[in-house]
Amino acid sequence: GKGGAGVSNYRRRAPCATGGAEENSFEEMTMAEIMTGKGDYFPGLVPLIYAYLELIDCDPATLERVSKYLELIRKRALGELKTPATWMRDFVMAHPEYKKDSFISEGIAHDLMIACKDIGEGRRHEPTLTGDVVIEPIDSLSAYDVKLDSKRLTNKQTYDLLQKYMKRSGFAGADEKKGEAAAKATP
Repeated sequence: GKGGAGVSNYRRRAPCATGGAEENSFEEMTMAEIMTGKGDYFPGLVPLIYAYLELIDCDPATLERVSKYLELIRKRALGELKTPATWMRDFVMAHPEYKKDSFISEGIAHDLMIACKDIGEGRRHEPTLTGDVVIEPIDSLSAYDVKLDSKRLTNKQTYDLLQKYMKRSGFAGADEKKGEAAAKATP
């Protein structure tokens, strides 16, 4: 084909993925860029999720809950919160039984597993790990069925929807924070 050899028709029509000489081209990105977007050509996974939730007419209660978790993911990607591995390492290092000998006793392991279980079930809040997100216990009694909307969008509508979420204040300053996070990670 002319000018677009190797690029599928689907890819040529896709918003934010203009294609190129290579169908399967790729680019290295930081976790922050993958999650919050890069430039004006990759919207990021978090804005994609917001766009999808709007597209399906997500109910307000679900949107509120999902938004809390998306904010946690965004902050973790930007290096504003500890990763689970860092939190667990810090937990072990601060444990009264730990002797700084790289040995994890049965008591330390037990306490760590109980702490992890309690965090996951919403019985223990760890701000350095989850930020402002307080995990509320999720059980089958509070679950409910909600029919979600299903509709087709044109590429232009999809593009406009993605642009709306890429420009949100939570993502607008992400490029600066990405740079700060990269600078912190460089020795």
